[in-house]
Amino acid sequence: MTHPIRALYENREAKAERAALIEGEVTLTHGELIDRVEAAAGDLATRGVGCGDRVGLCARNGWRHVVAYLAILRAGAVWTPLNPRNGARLNGEFQTRARPALTLIDEASVEAAGASLRPLPLEAWLDSLMAGAAPAVVDDPEAPFALKFTGGSTGVPKGVVQSQASGAAALRSLQDFYGFTADDVNLAVAPLTHGSSHYVLPVLAAGGAHVLLPEPDRAAILRELKARVTTVFMPPTLIALLMGEAEFRPIDFPRLRHLTYSAAPMSPDRIAQAIARFGPVVSTLYGQTEAPMTIAGLSPADMVDPDKRAGVGRPFNDTPVRLLTADGDLVERGEGEILVGGDLTRTHYLDAPELTASSRHDGWLKTGDIGRIGDDRLLYLIGRSKDLIITGGYNVYPGEVEAVLNLHPMVREACAFAEPDDVWGERLEAAVSVAADADAAAISAFVRERIGPVRTPKHLHLLDALPRNPVGKVVRDDVRALCRTTQRPLELTR
Repeated sequence: MTHPIRALYENREAKAERAALIEGEVTLTHGELIDRVEAAAGDLATRGVGCGDRVGLCARNGWRHVVAYLAILRAGAVWTPLNPRNGARLNGEFQTRARPALTLIDEASVEAAGASLRPLPLEAWLDSLMAGAAPAVVDDPEAPFALKFTGGSTGVPKGVVQSQASGAAALRSLQDFYGFTADDVNLAVAPLTHGSSHYVLPVLAAGGAHVLLPEPDRAAILRELKARVTTVFMPPTLIALLMGEAEFRPIDFPRLRHLTYSAAPMSPDRIAQAIARFGPVVSTLYGQTEAPMTIAGLSPADMVDPDKRAGVGRPFNDTPVRLLTADGDLVERGEGEILVGGDLTRTHYLDAPELTASSRHDGWLKTGDIGRIGDDRLLYLIGRSKDLIITGGYNVYPGEVEAVLNLHPMVREACAFAEPDDVWGERLEAAVSVAADADAAAISAFVRERIGPVRTPKHLHLLDALPRNPVGKVVRDDVRALCRTTQRPLELTR
């Protein structure tokens, strides 16, 4: 087992003159990139940053962001990403908890980074570096590789320490899933502080290039997709916005082979629309911070089959998946809480050994997701175990309600939740993002017909859009709070 940073140096001589990072008018070749990473890692060492030290990085997407990220890893330090969209308060809290040795901050993110004990301006630092030698790479599967804070969609964000082994497992699975080559050009438009970062090393290892966009400008995204991009990762909301931006057809994207979404589901109708507009290139990945990015994946070939679009993919070869049934059995087929094994799950919670222990079952990581696996090994998500709603004595998972709501042609997105109720114990409600002329009664009848009255929301809130947190996730508690302040919705009864 080796440190993931070694992927940067694979076939070093052969790819030295090829483009590695492209941002506007700036292009760094692989050779230039490696030289800058070596110098930056050496400078970090002279500043007292060593193996196991945490280094914060708060920056927009750009070539300097990638150089800093790689330099942190090359120095044997622990990359601690801080998304500028989090805002100063949250990033300040994360830094207090992480206790970084220093924090690299670009000019655009100074305010958003929050309070930093040892800030270092990113541009001034990188632009003044002299050539220097970096320390030796230390290969230690158990050594910390990254410290990431969860999206916080279900409560207070948790700090997750990912090991070298976990980072290497994700890298291998992405290489297998995409089959990257030197001809690949990846568009980094989603924040590099999150899932988009996982593409940096496998693409560079193959000799490919990254095009970096500091902001998700839709016109710029479409220009790049039409010109040279072969792979891109983005949230479903951005895919939907692109389809509303302009008219285009699959023929407009001659090089695109993977349009990957993750972090949130896409309805089957929206997937069909994306395939019609972009071509048979849509794919998806399922993972979580505790098992980053690559628990399962659904390829473009599988996504073309309408019967498979509701799934999140098949487990990767190096990442075993089991289901923990209500009876406490571990099974490979059936229904239950999704448990994950392998190197990908060699992670733990920051300063929380009891929480880490409670997240395991006989060595398996408990994802908290309820899923179903059939004979074809395809994994489907039903809901979150912590989101279970018990209404009138019946168990209802919000995910199964949302899946059916998302099938309705007038519904763009759905979020189901519970409210206290004197009669039902918990009352099932749902908020849906819909067009202005949507009919709540018709939507409810649609749900009732497909999954029955128990799983039909008693109240349906019609919204223009669902609220999201800084990383783009729909937060159930925020949706519930918003619905409490809006006009009383149509009341529905079983």
